[in-house]
Amino acid sequence: MMPHAVRLLIVQQRLNLVFALRGTVAVLAAVAVAAFLKLENPYWAGMTALIVIQPTRGLLLEKSFYRLLGSAAGSLAGLLLCLSIRDYSGIALALSLWLAACVGVGNLLYGLRSYASLMAGCTGVVVAMSVCQNPSHLYQIAFGRTACIMVGIIVSTAISFFFVSGHSSHSGAQLSERLRRVAAESVDWLALLLRRCRESQLAAREQDILIELAEIEELVDLVGAGSVSLRDRKRHLRSLILSLLSLLAVGRLSREQIASSQGDGDSCRYWRDLFAWQLEEVACKLESSSPVHCTREMEAVAAEAAVHLPQLGEILGEMVASLQTVVEECHLAGEGGDQLRQRHFIRHRDWQQAGRAATRAGLALAAVGLTWSATGWSKGPLMLMAMSIMLSVFSVKEHPAFFVGQIFAGAAAGSATAALCRIALLAGVTDPFTTIAVIAPFVLFGVFCMSQRRTAIAATDATLFYLFVTQPGMPVAVVPVDVMLGAVAMVMGVGSAWLSYRFLVPINPGIRLNSFMASILREVESVAGGASPAAMEKAAARLRHRVLRLVAMAVRHDSGHRRLVAAGIAALAVTDSVKRLKEALTKGDLSPSQIAVIRDTLLLLSGLSRRHGEVTPVLEKAAAVLYHISEPVSETAQHAASGISATGKSCWSREGLQCPI
Repeated sequence: MMPHAVRLLIVQQRLNLVFALRGTVAVLAAVAVAAFLKLENPYWAGMTALIVIQPTRGLLLEKSFYRLLGSAAGSLAGLLLCLSIRDYSGIALALSLWLAACVGVGNLLYGLRSYASLMAGCTGVVVAMSVCQNPSHLYQIAFGRTACIMVGIIVSTAISFFFVSGHSSHSGAQLSERLRRVAAESVDWLALLLRRCRESQLAAREQDILIELAEIEELVDLVGAGSVSLRDRKRHLRSLILSLLSLLAVGRLSREQIASSQGDGDSCRYWRDLFAWQLEEVACKLESSSPVHCTREMEAVAAEAAVHLPQLGEILGEMVASLQTVVEECHLAGEGGDQLRQRHFIRHRDWQQAGRAATRAGLALAAVGLTWSATGWSKGPLMLMAMSIMLSVFSVKEHPAFFVGQIFAGAAAGSATAALCRIALLAGVTDPFTTIAVIAPFVLFGVFCMSQRRTAIAATDATLFYLFVTQPGMPVAVVPVDVMLGAVAMVMGVGSAWLSYRFLVPINPGIRLNSFMASILREVESVAGGASPAAMEKAAARLRHRVLRLVAMAVRHDSGHRRLVAAGIAALAVTDSVKRLKEALTKGDLSPSQIAVIRDTLLLLSGLSRRHGEVTPVLEKAAAVLYHISEPVSETAQHAASGISATGKSCWSREGLQCPI
C-alpha cells in the first residue's frame, strides 16, 4: 500500500502534478511531431511548448502569436545575415547590431509586443549561430526554427486549451470590482478631508489609494488578452484610473484650502459637514454588493461640490462618468460607455534606459562574438546563443541581474544533468523516439518544480537548458568531451550576460527609480515651461503613467517608498494646477498680481530637474500656490509664494538633481 505521507503529498500537490503531466506531455509530443516531420532541431518545438504554457486561454493564444511573429522575423534576419556575410567577425558585428536594435525597441514597448521584439533579436542570433555550426543546412535551419515554433504552439495549445480557464485571476470583472473599491476609498478620503482629519492620516490614505491604483494599472494589460471583445474594458478601466488620479491631485489641493479656512462661519462648517456626510453615504454604497445606482447620488454630490470647490466638482463629475461605465460592466455585463469621454493616456517610455539596454546587448555580444571569431572555438556559437537570450528577454526586468543570477543556477543544474544523461543513459542511442522516452522523467521533474513558487524561475531555465543540451529528436552520436564543453559554453553565456547586467552597463531598481523620477520632473518642467497646449497635454498624460509606474516599482523595491509616492501625488497636483492656470491666463481672467505670482512659481519649477535635494516639499508648495490662485479663496497667494521660495532655497543647490531613492 502507498504510505500515508505519499498519499497526503499527492493530494496537496494534485494541481501541480496535473500541470507537470500536462506540460511534460506537451513538450514530448511537440518534439515527437517535429521529429516525425523531419524538421531541423526538433527540440526547439519542445522548448516552445514549455515556454508558451499560460494560465488562461487568452494569454496562451496571444503569447503564442507574438512568439511566432518575433521568431519568424528573427529567423529571416538570421538567414539574410548568413547569406550576405561570410566571415565570422562580420556576422558577429551584424548580430550585435541586430540584437541591440531589437532590445532597444523591446524596452520601449509593453507586454507581448515587447516580447515579440525581444524574441526577434535572440532568434536571429540562434539561427545564425546554428548555421555557423552546420553551414550546409542554412535554409533548413531558418525554416526549421519557425516550423518548430509553430509545431510547439499547436501541440501545447491543443493539449492545454481544455485544461486552462478562459479568464485569469485578474479578469476584467475582478479588476472592475477592485477599482470600484478604490473609488469608494477615494470618496471616503474626501469625506475625511472635509472633516479636517489629521494631516498624517489623510496623507497615508491618499498614498495607499495611489499605490493600489498603480498595482491595478499594471494588471490592466492582462484583461482581454486574446479577446477583441474585452479590449474596450481596458480603456474604461484606465479612464477611471486617470479620473481617480485627478481626484487625488485636486483633493490634495483642496485640503490646503479647507485647512486654511479655520475661521469660517457656521454656514461654511455646516456645508462641509453635510458634504462629508453625503460623501460617506456614497462611499458606503460603492462598497456594497449592489452599487449600480450610487452614481446618481455622486452626480448630486459633484454638483454640490462645484458650487464651493469648482475644480473638485469638475473632477468628481468626470469620475462619475467613468465609474458608471465600470460599474455597469461589472454588475450588468453591459457594453456602456460608448459616449464616455476617454482621458488621454500615453505610456511612459524610457528612452534613456532603452538606449542603455541596447548598448549593453550590442557591446556584450560584439565582445564575445569577436573573441569567438578570433579563436575559432567550436562551442562559441552555443555561448552566443545562450547569451543573446539572457541579454534580450530579461532586459525588461526591473532587476535583470537578480533574475539572471537565479537562472545561472538553473542553467548550470540543467546543463550538468543533461550532459550526464547524454553520456550515461543515451550513449549509443540514435533513435529520436527512444531519446524522448529516456528524458521523460527528467522533464516531468523539471516541469513539476516550475509549478512551485520558490523554484519556478530556476526550474524553468533548468528544464529549457536540459532540452537544449540533450537535443531530443536528433540522432546525434555521443562524444562526452563535446557534450561537456557544450554544457559549459551554455552556462558561460548566462554568466557573461550576468556580468553585463552587473558591471558593463549596470541596471537595478535604484537606477530605474532615479530614471523615473527624473522623467517626472522633466514633464513637470515641460508643463510649467512655454509648451503649447497640445504639448502640455501630452506631457501631463505621460506624467500620469510615469507616476503610476514609479509608485508600483517603488513599493516593490524601496523600503522608503512613501516619500516617492508623496512626490508622485505632488507632481500630479502641480501639473493639474498649471494646466488650469494657463487656460485662465489665455482668457485674461487674472489680476496683474496673480499673474506675477504664477510667473515666479513657473520659473521656479522650470529648473526643477537641475536642482539638488528633496523635491517633494517644493512641488507641494508650488501646487498650493497655484491652487490658491485658481480657486476663489479669501487668502492671498503671496504668503504661500514666500513659503515656496524659502523651501526652494533650502532644498536646492547647484550640484544637480539627486532623486530621493
